Amino acid sequence: WYQRRVRAIALYTTQFTGLHQVTIETYDLLINALIKQEQYDEAIEELRATKEAKVLKYGEYSKQLATHHKLLGSVFLLTEKTKDALIEFKKCLKILAVVQSAPTEMTIAIKKTVQSLEANKETRPMFKLY
Repeated sequence: WYQRRVRAIALYTTQFTGLHQVTIETYDLLINALIKQEQYDEAIEELRATKEAKVLKYGEYSKQLATHHKLLGSVFLLTEKTKDALIEFKKCLKILAVVQSAPTEMTIAIKKTVQSLEANKETRPMFKLY
């Protein structure tokens, strides 16, 4: 299943540039399908592969890129990679602080998740740099 989808996307991208919005949206659909099928490692790989295209298309500080980091953080949580999840959620919050005029429910939920992860002893660094 996964290989057929990747080939279909590769064929599609030969017709459009890698920055075409429909191409990016097609990758997002693939990523969501991978997550629904619990193929988390493949989803992480695709998320990492599409980040640069989103930066080039939408900009470093865009809601699309914030959502990208939120999704990657969520997948890291599903795979119990809490330190990586924390990094992605913080990137998301940094972007949202720039692109939003006021915090939304999503921003508040991510802040609570970050606080929860930071409170977890397993995600804390062994020492603190000042």
